[in-house]
Amino acid sequence: MEWHSNGEIAAGTYKDFRIEFCHTSLTEITDTFQTNYGGNTPVRVFFRSSHYVKPAAESWFGWAFDAPFAYNGRDNFLVEVWWEEDVGEGKVPTYITKIMRRGLYSSIRYGVPQNGYPNQGELMNYLHHMRLTLEGVGVEPTSLGRLKTLYR
Repeated sequence: MEWHSNGEIAAGTYKDFRIEFCHTSLTEITDTFQTNYGGNTPVRVFFRSSHYVKPAAESWFGWAFDAPFAYNGRDNFLVEVWWEEDVGEGKVPTYITKIMRRGLYSSIRYGVPQNGYPNQGELMNYLHHMRLTLEGVGVEPTSLGRLKTLYR
């Protein structure tokens, strides 16, 4: 998974930084994290107790996951990025696009929960520029022949 940094350079160390994916049958998100899961359980695909991030300007930066996420091919899925505290030079800025109700944000500021943290949040009208790299499942050759696949 990668995000695209904008022209502003900043760096930060994020404590208990994690990325989780979750299938959901919802077509629009609500302001409650648990409701958005649609009865499913998020899968943690990346975790670091302390994670330093300093991307180059105007570049893609990201992470190879620690664990796979098996997308079922039917449902929508949520991408959740959490951290418990950030320290350092500042926030890492990324490009965003204005789009209605596509993000949910909550935080702790100076030790005080904001926006219903950690169970609820504030719906955002923008979406981070991100990209996911997907890998297919390999197919074993059999006595029936071989399967050749071409991806563009």
